[in-house]
Amino acid sequence: MNTDFMMTAYGIAWLGQAMPSFVTSQGTIEPFELDTKHGEDLLNTTWKAPTKMYGTSLNCRAADAKNDSVGQFTYSNGKNCTTQGFSPRQSDSDSKFRALYIGFYTDQHIDYYLESPQCPSPANKHLFFAYWSQALGDSGGANVSAIFCEPTYWTQDVNATVIVPSMNVSDVSPLGPRIPLPDTLFNRTAFEYNIGTGAQEISPRADISETTNVLDQRSRMAKLGIGDTITNMVGFALGLSAAKLTDYTDPDILAASYENAHKLLHALAIKQLMSSSVTDVQRREGVVSGKASVILVVRLLAIVVEILLGLVVLLVLALANHTYTRRSQLGNNPSSLTDVIAIAADDETLQNPTNETGPEASRTRYRLINGRISVSRPPAANPSYDCGIPMPRTRSGPTTTGLENPASLARPIEMSTTVAFIFMLILLLVLTTVILLKTFAEKQHGLPVPSSRTVVNQLVLNYVLVIFATFLEPFWLLLNRQLCVLQPFEKLRRANTPASKSLDLSYTSLPPQMNIWNAFRARHYILGAVCGIGLSANLLAVSLNGLLQLDFVFMEEAKNLTRRHEAIFRQSTVLLGGASDYQYVAKVNLSDGLALPPWTTPDTFFVPFDLEVTSKPRSVSSIRATTQGFGLRPQCERAEFNDTALVTGQRFSFYSQERTPSGGSVFCGGIVTPFGGQNNSNAALEILIQLQPIDPSQPYTPALTIEPAVSPNSTQEERLTCRSILVAGFLRANLTVSSNSTKTGNSMKEEHPDIQRINSLSSLWMTCRATLATAPYEVNVDLTGRVQSYVPIGPDATDLTDFFSNGTAPTSLITNATWILAHGQDTIPYWHNDTFVDTWFAYFIKHLSNSTTFVDPEQPVPVFGQVVPYVEDLYARLFAIVLSLNQDWLAEAEPDSTIPGILVAPSQRVLVSRPMFVITVVLLALNMAVALLYWAKRPKKMLPEMPYTIASIMAMVRASGLAAELRKQEEWKKDWKVGYGRYVGTDGKPHIGIERRPFVQPLDT
Repeated sequence: MNTDFMMTAYGIAWLGQAMPSFVTSQGTIEPFELDTKHGEDLLNTTWKAPTKMYGTSLNCRAADAKNDSVGQFTYSNGKNCTTQGFSPRQSDSDSKFRALYIGFYTDQHIDYYLESPQCPSPANKHLFFAYWSQALGDSGGANVSAIFCEPTYWTQDVNATVIVPSMNVSDVSPLGPRIPLPDTLFNRTAFEYNIGTGAQEISPRADISETTNVLDQRSRMAKLGIGDTITNMVGFALGLSAAKLTDYTDPDILAASYENAHKLLHALAIKQLMSSSVTDVQRREGVVSGKASVILVVRLLAIVVEILLGLVVLLVLALANHTYTRRSQLGNNPSSLTDVIAIAADDETLQNPTNETGPEASRTRYRLINGRISVSRPPAANPSYDCGIPMPRTRSGPTTTGLENPASLARPIEMSTTVAFIFMLILLLVLTTVILLKTFAEKQHGLPVPSSRTVVNQLVLNYVLVIFATFLEPFWLLLNRQLCVLQPFEKLRRANTPASKSLDLSYTSLPPQMNIWNAFRARHYILGAVCGIGLSANLLAVSLNGLLQLDFVFMEEAKNLTRRHEAIFRQSTVLLGGASDYQYVAKVNLSDGLALPPWTTPDTFFVPFDLEVTSKPRSVSSIRATTQGFGLRPQCERAEFNDTALVTGQRFSFYSQERTPSGGSVFCGGIVTPFGGQNNSNAALEILIQLQPIDPSQPYTPALTIEPAVSPNSTQEERLTCRSILVAGFLRANLTVSSNSTKTGNSMKEEHPDIQRINSLSSLWMTCRATLATAPYEVNVDLTGRVQSYVPIGPDATDLTDFFSNGTAPTSLITNATWILAHGQDTIPYWHNDTFVDTWFAYFIKHLSNSTTFVDPEQPVPVFGQVVPYVEDLYARLFAIVLSLNQDWLAEAEPDSTIPGILVAPSQRVLVSRPMFVITVVLLALNMAVALLYWAKRPKKMLPEMPYTIASIMAMVRASGLAAELRKQEEWKKDWKVGYGRYVGTDGKPHIGIERRPFVQPLDT
């Protein structure tokens, strides 16, 4: 068990870090997983299974207090443990509140502990004491609460529900009683030692994040107004509690805050001890559940569709039955003019059936026998005689006189100019509407939702448009049908067409759209285009149905936002412990994946503005406004210190001559005394220090320092010049160490052997200087202040004086931030012969590069060009974090000072689907093009009536030689060409109809 679990607790308590997998604020559950591999289909589901939970509880009681003669209080647990020496914080102190957590065990890192003759072990070794006081102004008194607590540890069978893939626990329900957790499963002594002292009893070899002793939370406490000795548990208790500071004078609230902290730390410690994978092979039945996207069916519309589909089924069955049971006398398919003429060619009297008059005409019957029509005229004395099907009445065959008047010629009304105008207008209106909908939807982030009712939305957004496509298809079907009927006559009109391309055309045997292949094969391109556009009406219906879609978009609302700070730095003083706070923030960001603090990006800090919104607070997801951003622009250069370095035993010292802003010269130096290492082994060392102005004639300071003595005669300008420079180094060496060891107390490390000699050395040094950059940015943040996006809206400022006051300058801000970077906890470097690192600088470089190459002693010194981007990234990133943790450096804004902002909220809107829009526009444009072509090239008026009936067709050939040839049962010759025009019939009279060449003359129409 190392201290890394406390680093995770710090992230949860202060930085908003999420709970790890299988961990809750009440305890940790044993991990479980499916016994089979699963894919993405189980993502965003929940798994529920029986498992075990490990937790802790505190048994707390208010301490018995007794005041002695000198004003010191003694506190007792009412049994055999007392502690003394505490006095309430007085009102004249800097801090109004005082908080102490005193564990049982002693350690070099803490000032207070219970272990003593007044609190003997083992009866009290699991006890801790918590103290809280609040000064009462000028009276000198204080409200005090003090408690003694002893933890118990338990395990319990539970049903746990976790969310996949994060495996965060969403629900826990008990299945049995709590059972005490045996010491053989959990070392409670080591755990309580860690949280009580903040250190490990035995430090393993690991990275600095796992060996850091006493998480420094003093800067967090100072901002709350809490002083005096602070241990880890005080920070965790306050960070995890929602109580006000004045509430902790209630012992119950104080006990509850420490119990919350104790539960979380225990849960994280158990999590750390558990294997990352499931090793228990015991199978248990669980439940996998989740949300799936479903298609909702509107019941009312579904009923209508079901009724219509049922009606269609009945009609299809009736038609199938009628077709199957009815006897057919057709010898072949009457799909062409040739077939129809052949059917009626047997009886000469049939050639002019409409010439019959008188009573006999009504009793004349026509019968289809063996594929031919025969005529039967029964005697007048037998009126009941009935056979065949009555021949529909029609006008007589055309005569020359009848065709002289074009107004008397027939052409379907659908082909009229009026219908063409109306149809083209409708298509144009629909196309314009679709384009306008798209335009308005893009400009207004969608269209308003018609109704909150699903049925209404479906009717308006889907069915209204589909109705248009539904009526469009039968209209094209009608136009297509008329063209299929007239196409053979259009070819015959030229009076020079082979029968195979006119009389034999079979366009009426299939549904009109199905003639697309026959039409293109016969080179009837307009007919083929009409067939294709008729078929496309179905695709148009689909595209119109999906054109308008409901979805959530981000709507914007202008609002004035209250300014918290001015973009002016009034100070850059570092709070106590502030040099360590940024390290923990960077650690959880780089290694744990936690987002950076609010108002911070990897290279910029933005001046905060107020995020409290009263307009639609539940729906607002982000806020956008213009604010000032500050960041460093580091520039690192390779340095050669070999000529000026004084390598004396274990100490590295170096200096360089720098130019001040006023043109003067100053010597800047640094000294490093690393520790650690093993005899005759390859070792690596990583260094990050801040330079100081020095007097080269003066000796350097003693060994246990990381900086030389500051020159007493240095000016403020010289100090700022040197302290704005960071020196970074990566070294490889072979060492000889002595048998003596040094205890490095200020770095909280164990004793390490002194380095006697550096046998060989290779190094990479660099000096890093930075300039402060600031510019206005348009920043989009969520309601916690986390930056979602940012764009500069102006150039970097060239004059920075307007951004500083009270004697603060850009150089002082940079130097103070640089001091924080170089003087955090555990800054004395250590030689190491493995890839574990002992400084935060090396730890961050290791995680930024996602590699151990730069810290591996078995690898050569890093190449400057490869490592410098990570050093510069780290420099800029840590500076932004420092500013985010010290927002009090900024001047307070004037009361009621506001800036214009935009609230961004998700809202359900009607959107126009881009793919469906493209398909719809293309299809509507094709409809208009084909329609224009259709009416422009429509068949000319030449028929006295439309050839819909057998009688109308036979009237065109009743006196031609074509019918006579068929009556002779002779096939037409392939080289015969036929036409529609004037001819002299077999009766010796002039006719207009169908005849073969050269006996027909084309019409001049």
